[in-house]
Amino acid sequence: MNIKIFRLPTNKSFFFYIFIACLVSNTYAQDKSKEVSTSLYLTGNTGITKKSKANEILEAIVKASQEDENAVFVALGNQTRKHGYPDNKKGRNAEEKFLKENLISVLKDFNGRRIYIPGKHEWNKKGHQALDDLESFIQDNSNSEFWPNDGCPIERETLSDEVELVMVDSQWYLENWDDHPYVNNDCDIKTREDFFAKFKDEMKDEQNKTIIVAIHHPVLSASRKGFFGRMGGFSKQNFYAPDLDFLNGRLETLASQFEDVIFVSGNHRNLQYLSDDGIPQIISGATAKTKKTRPDEEDGHFGSDNYGFVKLNVFKDGSSEVLIYELNQNNDSELVFTKQIGLKKKDPNELNYHDKSEFGSHQEASIYTEEETDKSKIYKWFWGDHYRQIYSRKINAPVLFLDDIDPSLRAYRAGGGSQSRTLRLINDDEHEYNIRELKKSALRFIQTSIKDHYVVNYMRNTIAEDIIQDFYTTAHPYAPFAVGSLLDEINISHANPEIFYVPKQKKLGRFNDTYGDKLYMFEEHVGDENKSFDTFGNADDIISTKDLYLEIQDDKDVKVDEDLFIRARLFDMLIGDWDRHSDQWRWALHEQNDGTKLYKPIPRDRDQTFPKYDGPLISVLKLGIPLLRKMQTYKPEIKNIKWLNYSGHILDQSLITHSTWKNWEEQAKLIQNKISDEAIEKAFNNLHPDTQDESIEHIKSVLKQRRENLMHIAKDYYKFFRKHDIITATNEDNIIEIERQKDGITQIKIFEDDELIFDKKYNKKETKEIWLYSLDGDDEITISGKGNKLIPLKIMGGEEHDVYNFENPKKAKVYDYKSKDNTYKNVSSKFVSDSYDINNYNPNKRKQTSFILLPSVDYSGDQGVQLGLQTQITHDGLVKNPFKNYHEITANYMFLSDGLELEYSGEFAHLFYNWNFGIDAYYSSGNYLTNFFGIGNNTVYNKDNVDRDFNRTKLKKWLLSPSLIYRKNDHFKSHVKFLFESNELIEKANSFSENYFSSTDDIYDNQLYAGAEVGVNYNTKSMMIALPRRGFDLGLRAGYLRTIDNQYNNEFTYLNPKISFVYPIHESGVANLATKAEGKFIIGDQYEYYHAATIGGNESLRGFRNERFMGKSSFYQTTDLRIGVTKFKTNFIPLRIGVSAGFDYGRVWSDFDQSDKWHNSYGGSVFVNGFNALTANVGFYKSKEDNRLLFSFGFKF
Repeated sequence: MNIKIFRLPTNKSFFFYIFIACLVSNTYAQDKSKEVSTSLYLTGNTGITKKSKANEILEAIVKASQEDENAVFVALGNQTRKHGYPDNKKGRNAEEKFLKENLISVLKDFNGRRIYIPGKHEWNKKGHQALDDLESFIQDNSNSEFWPNDGCPIERETLSDEVELVMVDSQWYLENWDDHPYVNNDCDIKTREDFFAKFKDEMKDEQNKTIIVAIHHPVLSASRKGFFGRMGGFSKQNFYAPDLDFLNGRLETLASQFEDVIFVSGNHRNLQYLSDDGIPQIISGATAKTKKTRPDEEDGHFGSDNYGFVKLNVFKDGSSEVLIYELNQNNDSELVFTKQIGLKKKDPNELNYHDKSEFGSHQEASIYTEEETDKSKIYKWFWGDHYRQIYSRKINAPVLFLDDIDPSLRAYRAGGGSQSRTLRLINDDEHEYNIRELKKSALRFIQTSIKDHYVVNYMRNTIAEDIIQDFYTTAHPYAPFAVGSLLDEINISHANPEIFYVPKQKKLGRFNDTYGDKLYMFEEHVGDENKSFDTFGNADDIISTKDLYLEIQDDKDVKVDEDLFIRARLFDMLIGDWDRHSDQWRWALHEQNDGTKLYKPIPRDRDQTFPKYDGPLISVLKLGIPLLRKMQTYKPEIKNIKWLNYSGHILDQSLITHSTWKNWEEQAKLIQNKISDEAIEKAFNNLHPDTQDESIEHIKSVLKQRRENLMHIAKDYYKFFRKHDIITATNEDNIIEIERQKDGITQIKIFEDDELIFDKKYNKKETKEIWLYSLDGDDEITISGKGNKLIPLKIMGGEEHDVYNFENPKKAKVYDYKSKDNTYKNVSSKFVSDSYDINNYNPNKRKQTSFILLPSVDYSGDQGVQLGLQTQITHDGLVKNPFKNYHEITANYMFLSDGLELEYSGEFAHLFYNWNFGIDAYYSSGNYLTNFFGIGNNTVYNKDNVDRDFNRTKLKKWLLSPSLIYRKNDHFKSHVKFLFESNELIEKANSFSENYFSSTDDIYDNQLYAGAEVGVNYNTKSMMIALPRRGFDLGLRAGYLRTIDNQYNNEFTYLNPKISFVYPIHESGVANLATKAEGKFIIGDQYEYYHAATIGGNESLRGFRNERFMGKSSFYQTTDLRIGVTKFKTNFIPLRIGVSAGFDYGRVWSDFDQSDKWHNSYGGSVFVNGFNALTANVGFYKSKEDNRLLFSFGFKF
């Protein structure tokens, strides 16, 4: 129900007042019949003092709270004034006085909990330190809470049995962490991706409740934005700024995967209620100098720029109610909007489920239907056969009703990863189990891959979903059930999965509608609630990999059973399981008598064992998608040991630090001895009889052969694994002794409290580089010895004072904080900066090389068909900006003229901090085509009198350009470039150039040039090339060139400004105005035509041929009005079809003519966008002298 109450003039009818009053009274009688669980009072921006009514609003909230039994006040950020909580005494005293008088004392009589979250104001120059101090002040001076704690990004609090409050510090995400390099030292969350994972975990853990997400910046808003604001603006605080837009998209997408999630925010200074993809957004920030809103009232949305606040009632039945109040002239609160939101929880008695009497002990079922695995011959030729037919073969599975196992067992939470659909079960003893559907979810995989907008509804029942669903048949669905028996042979703990047919039943509770009546895997959940189970080794605790990392850093007594982990990892390789990322492991604690906390691995989730990738298309896709290279068909030999272990490699580097080849060799021998032919036969004979077929026989045969090759596999991986070692000390005070010994040996010892906690020798023959993190604490790092063949060392300090004392500084580089006072003795190489990324330990950071090969096909009327091939090579390492180094090599062949074009672009990170070294090279053969129509704004071209080839020229060229590139973030870049180039016009018979230039003209000579260029660029639309909806691109280049040989005497300076923007006429981006204006100005008269300012072609005047007009200066503007006509689902992917109308104008200036003519062209295009990822654009453009049909992927501006 959506009711608005408007304040009417006093001369209106008395009866109309009575009617409104009765309507409202009736509405609230209905609401009051439901029992309220929690009432939240929401407001923000109380620290903004301009035209403020914060005190009046807070007083109204306090008054209203007196009638509530369980009230919670949530301040949604900007409680302090603009300067935050200063660190100087005078400023801090003034701010404390302000807070006491205008916040704390006003709220002292509030009838319930008071919770504050930070906003933009609270993050001043001291960042998290100021937040920590502010938290202490508020909690010391009031009965209030300040969350999240310690400047961390997220915290969850229980408000009642029905309501959870998740508090997010969105400014933490937006901050430049290089300004606060110690920002996360007191937090378990160290990266932004960690934050998103934590947010999803909170949604998952509390999915049975109403979840209120309190976050300063809203994920949805109808606040009016200015011209630049609509395009993203220049401030990170702008709603459409790229970083904030991405944050909002991620959070909304994650929340959309769960029910009953409500966002409440206070950054925008107004009152709003909005909803998108089933996610409600409440904005309550109307305490000072309010701003206009423009909500879509037809969708039940609301917006007001009057002063007021919002109350949110959550009822015990799971439903919720939004109440928006405004202050009247007497500063009393008046209700102006109310809406029922949220879902009433289903009564279990209303669910449809089966009775046990409907089933026998077994039920025939298959994972897929026969229709789903019935593929054409051409499809199977491209994609392969996989294990497809096994998925649609019915098996006679035992039927599982949960109360047959345990009368108290019931479903309580949905879960699963990026592919699987899982239900978590619990019994009265709080032991937990999982049932996982054997049919994986393609939609989950698609949504996991597309992180910043919700797509499930658009992708359902599409060919894309079908292809991914079929791709899952590359993994054998039943063979993984034999893995547990094999693990028993080598004493590795594991869960014990079994196959059941699970009918819909009462014990599935509210999940009964979406789960049941299919084949499921049932197993024990690997978690601390089941630590006493024999199958998990009767552990003292079971923790996640992330928690294990923290334990290792904080406690010197924590050890990993490396031999057991090596055994488990070799077993992964034995069965071809490539998906062994950190979340596929849990760790069982076994406390030892000597105080050691020994953690043993428990592998879980065996979805990718014994795979079969038998189609040629997959091999082709691997050329352009490196991560697909992990997927290797199960054969006796491993094709690529590096890629098979891509997911598990970073875990190995972090946790296998003490072991040598001897350990690996022993574990490989143990597996070969224990997993005998008899053990293999026994394991697979235990499979369900209906699943044992020729595919199982083949797997057993390959398994036996791979077992025989295991020592060779172990050696290959050990060689790769040991090339780069990562060592961590602890967060306490450490002494680290590094000794360089002869024959390439480096010995590293780490002490804590005079106890040796790490001691290992490294050999240059095995190890090519070592990263050593001393972590926090006051650490002392020494290097001694005069050994030879030194292993390069990269040593990272921590937050506290570190002492570096290097007797032998060769091949050792120190990385530490610039803002910290360290002691450096005889350190010859160091990189000091406040880079958060470099100085902080991130176990997911890896040293790696990726290679991508991409073909291209292009066509234009001027250059004909062009076939190209591009290679991209990216190296990642410790120091990135945003990579260690990047190389792009492109080769294009022009069929029209047999022309060849070669191009190289390379960039190397942090030659100086944030300054990269770049180098570009280019070569075109003498048959490479460009156009020449003469110099001037009024040159003649008549396509009826000459063919297109008449104005083509052949230009042979090479270029070499080293540069310094400054990258501050993903949007800003500047450069200083040095230019060396050669240009030579090749004589071409029967051409315009032959008539224009005499045969003795030095244009035909090979002219060498040298010069320099500086440039700057700010681009906020670079991530939306396929379908830009908003953003701008500002650039300026200035350069100087002259011939090296004085006989040519060519010398000039040039200036090249440009501006491009996409302005959303409608805020959704469905209609926008896109334009690009660019000029080039040459200063000096001595230049050749190939350096001239030009217009014409695809990126300027689209109705003219390329390089149509040349002169000393040029200017053009090209503009499109783009409108998305319709958006609809197809059987393939969701499509958006749109049209554009375009108009271009421009001219050149030269000394050869005095023409004042402005040339123009016009036309339009039809574009089809698939899933915001790829746009095909076909356009027709007309000018006075030509008509051009253009095709492109994406938009040029």
